[in-house]
Parts: sequence; C-alpha cells; structure tokens
Amino acid sequence: MPPVPPMPAPDITAAMQMAQDAMNLVAPVLPDLDIQLSDVQTQLDNLNFGFQFPKDWPDIQLQIQGDIQDDIQSKIQDQMAKAQEKIAEANAKMAEKNFDRLGKSLAMQQRVFVTGSRGSDDSMYQNGLRAIDDHRYDEAISEFNNVVAHAGIRAEGALYWKAYVLNKLGRSADAQGAIDTLRKTYPNSAWLKDAKVLELDVKQSKGPVSPDSETDDDIKVLALNGLMQSDPEKALPEVEKLLNGSHSPKLKKQALYVIAENNTPKAQQMLEQIARGGNPDLQVRAIQFMSERRNPDTPKILLKIYTSTSDPAVKRAVLESFENNRDKDRLLQILKSEKDGSLRDSAIRRLGDVDGQPELWQIYQAETTVEGKVSVLNAMQRNGNLDKLTEVARTDKEPKVRQKAIQMIATQESGTPSAALVSLYGTEQDEKVKQTIINNLAESRDCKPLVDLAKSEKSNMQLKLRMVQRLSEKTKSCPAAAEYLMELLNK
Repeated sequence: MPPVPPMPAPDITAAMQMAQDAMNLVAPVLPDLDIQLSDVQTQLDNLNFGFQFPKDWPDIQLQIQGDIQDDIQSKIQDQMAKAQEKIAEANAKMAEKNFDRLGKSLAMQQRVFVTGSRGSDDSMYQNGLRAIDDHRYDEAISEFNNVVAHAGIRAEGALYWKAYVLNKLGRSADAQGAIDTLRKTYPNSAWLKDAKVLELDVKQSKGPVSPDSETDDDIKVLALNGLMQSDPEKALPEVEKLLNGSHSPKLKKQALYVIAENNTPKAQQMLEQIARGGNPDLQVRAIQFMSERRNPDTPKILLKIYTSTSDPAVKRAVLESFENNRDKDRLLQILKSEKDGSLRDSAIRRLGDVDGQPELWQIYQAETTVEGKVSVLNAMQRNGNLDKLTEVARTDKEPKVRQKAIQMIATQESGTPSAALVSLYGTEQDEKVKQTIINNLAESRDCKPLVDLAKSEKSNMQLKLRMVQRLSEKTKSCPAAAEYLMELLNK
C-alpha cells in the first residue's frame, strides 16, 4: 500500500478559538466540591500509606490539576451536548413564530434589562436633545416617541420636545396634537408653562424652518457669550427672554450658564427661581450651578426644593449637591422622611461616600426590612465599623443580612477582619453563611487564618473540603497553604 500522506499541521489558533466559542455556549462548570463523606472515607481507607510520595510537590500538584481538568472537560462536553439540544428546540420554536416580531421584542427586552427602564428613558431622552441641537429632527422624534411610549418620568419632557421638533418641521397640526396630549395626560406637568409659549409659535407657524435659519441658535449662543463678557447687566434681560421662549436645548442651557456666571444679585435671584421650579431640565442644571457656588443659604434652599418636588431627577440633583458638599446632616434628614426605595438607596450610598458612619448606623437601627439593612451595609464598604459589623454578623436573625455583614467585614482595611471572620465561623450555625466566611477568607492575601480554620474543622467534612479546595488555589502565593496540603498528603 502506498504510504499515507502526512496530515496537515493543525491550525492552533483556530482550534483554540473553536474551543473558546464552545465554552461560551455553556455555563462554567466547577469541580463538584460537595463530595459525599462516605466516598471520601472509602478513598482514604484504600490509600497505601506505605507508599512514599515523590518529594517534588509541583509534580504532584500538576497531576492533581490534570485530573481535575479532565473531570471538568468531561462535564463541559456533557453540558455542550445538552446545550445543543436546547438550541435545536429553541430554533424549532422560533421557526413557528414571526421572527421579525420576536427579534424586536427580544431587542427591547435586552435594552431594558441592560440599562433599566429609568436609565433607558434617560439615555433616549438625552439622545433626542442632542439630535435637536444637531438638527437631526427625524432622529429626535424617534427617540422622544420611544420615551413617551414608556410613560416614565421623562415622558412629559419628551412630549414637549416632540412638539417643538414637529413645529420646526412645519407639521403644526401634529405639534399641536403633542401639546394637547401633554396637557391631557399630565395636567399638573411642570412643562405646561413652556408648552403654552410653544403653542403660540405653533399657531403662528409658517412652515418648515429654512436651512439658513438653522444656524440662528448657534449665532445667538455666540452673541450671548460676547455680550456677557462686555456688559453682563445688559445681557440679563435678553437671557430671560431666551429662557422663557421656545428655543433649542442648547440655547437655553447657554442662557442659564450666563446667569450662573453672573455675580449680580439679580442674576443669582433668577438662578434660584429656576432652581425652585419651571422647566425640569433647566431646574436640574440650576441646582448644580447653585451647588458649585457654595452660597451659605444654598443648602437650606435645596432642602426645601427636595421636599416640595416629586420629580426624581430633581431630587437626585439635590442629593448629589449634598454629597459634593459633604452635608451629612441634610442627607440624614432626608433619609428619615423619604419613603421612595430608590431615592433612599441613593441617599444611603451618598452618605456612605461622605464618611457618614455614625449616621449610617442610626439609619440601620431604624431599618426593619432585610432589603433596607442590606442597603445600609452596602454603603459601609469603605466606611464601616468592624466591631458593629461583627455584631450584626453574629446577632442578626436573617442569614442574608449576616452574609452581607461578613462581606463588608472582609473589605475593611483597619482592625483584624480575618480574625473577626474566624471568630464568627465558630458561632455560626447556617452552612451557607459559613461558606460565605470561607470564600471571603480565601480572598485574603494571608491564607493562614483559613489554614487554621481548616485544621480546626472536625464535624463538617463538606466544609473542610471546600476550605482545602480554596487553599489549593493559593499554593503559589501562600506558603502556608502548600505546607498544609503537604501535611494532608503525608498523614
């Protein structure tokens, strides 16, 4: 027989990529750590203790790793086969349905899942405003329509700007329709004052704006800057007209900036008036400008604004101002009365960022829900009290709260967090909480506390095996782990 021709050299890069693609199709498979105690005992009984293991520990380690890797690979192949079956079933079901409609639905679900409903609305709303400034009106309408459809906190502003854009395109009837929808659907909207002014422009509309007039706002922005530098007093009345008129987002923001940069009492009074209410977009920006100026009366004014508004965006702007100015007292005051869960979480995080440890503990003691307690503990990642966190981890009745306290203990840079975790392990009864302690100890640079814990564990072989497995991952970085594993082999 003629000789068999040699096989072509394998494309290593392509093979690795194919392997990676296959791995991505299935969930990661970890070694089964929950080995039955009886199986372990059988293996120990069958060991030949007269056999002398080689002194070269790395070779033994490589052999163990190879066995584990073979086990993992086998399980991955099983998972891949199951995944392929599920993919085939899914393809069959998809073929029976309208693919286009299904695709659009999945795309929308993915968008909401990734950004959240509020974040998605915020993103589309800001995209719409930028599209107006760039004179991309069709794109702006598309973004605002999506926001309106969600009927979220940005829907009112989206309806106003939709009407503005439709008027720019000469579609006065549609623009009036958008204003009517705003007025009917949101009768108490803060946008109604602006909509009333825009409505006058709609009724006087003479058709689409000409290309030459598209640059009017850009020219006015330049004129405002020049007038501010030469004669700020003369600029203020013109600025006020621009703010009260139906102009582009860019022009109104620039007009507000002119006011904020003017130190005259009249200009600052105008800025405060806008911060107290009116156009919600300008209100948020005015609050930010007031916060930057650090006027002694500003915190008191902002707290009144917070308590008088129902707009979450305005409330968050006030919270951000208090955080930036490290105003713990007012953050705590808001937390004592705020009922909205999302705003409470935001205030708690901001209080944690300004080193509000005593204040956080006041809030924690008043919390009655698991979610509320966990939220407060989350804020203590950089700002905790080791003794109090340890007390929570030892005494709270809810395992979820104890687990969160343990995680926060492990992040503390002062004191002896590892020693606290070892102490907690000895008194903890819940196995999942104990596993949390093990995992957090395993993340520490010093593996000695985990080694000591593994040596002392006599009653729960599954937890002991978990400790040994985690220590086996640290043999290169922690000599104590390697020494302990050698002790186990030489028993």
